[in-house]
Formats: sequence, structure tokens, C-alpha cells
Amino acid sequence: MNTFLELIHSRHSFRGEYQAVPVKREDLIKIMQAGIDAPSGCNKQTTSFIAIDDSHILKQLLNVIDPPIGQSAPAAICVLTQRIYAYRDKCFAIQDYSAAIENMLLATLL
Repeated sequence: MNTFLELIHSRHSFRGEYQAVPVKREDLIKIMQAGIDAPSGCNKQTTSFIAIDDSHILKQLLNVIDPPIGQSAPAAICVLTQRIYAYRDKCFAIQDYSAAIENMLLATLL
């Protein structure tokens, strides 16, 4: 339990320039798997992911993000969601992708 809490406490935001070092595909897959493993409301699995590590496609994507963020990032993971009503006309898409992103942020520390 202490190791997990240390992992949570060691997470921080980074807003500087990224190193021009490619992200290994197996690392991207592990990070996305952590997102897939996140809970979802009524198990509706509303969240999907797309990893981008091709510099040409990544540049096109970063050119349409406003405000501009991650301009020097060597890779990105796009998080997509579907509005699926799960229970009594409730949609848990926001909670689903929030949990997935938190799992992925923590997975980047491993």
C-alpha cells in the first residue's frame, strides 16, 4: 500500500519542453492498457484510445489543439469517449475517461 501511495504522491504535471527521444511502442501500449483497465460505469466501456507516434501525424494533431500544448511531445494518446446511457438514463462517460486518464498518468511513472 505504501508503494502505491508513494506513486500517487510522486505524480506531478510537466509543462516544459519534452526531450526529442521516441517513446517505445511497448510503453505506449502499457500506458493505454492501464487506461483500458480503469473502471467504467456499469461496465459500458465508453472510452477508447489512439496512440500517435508518427511525427508527421503528431504535428498535424498538435497544430489544431487550442491552446497549444505538448508541442515538443514525441508521442500522444488521444482519449475518445461515447455517450452511452448506462443506468436510469445516466451517462458515466466523464467519470470513465477521467479514471482512464488517471490510470495512464500513474502508469507513466512505472
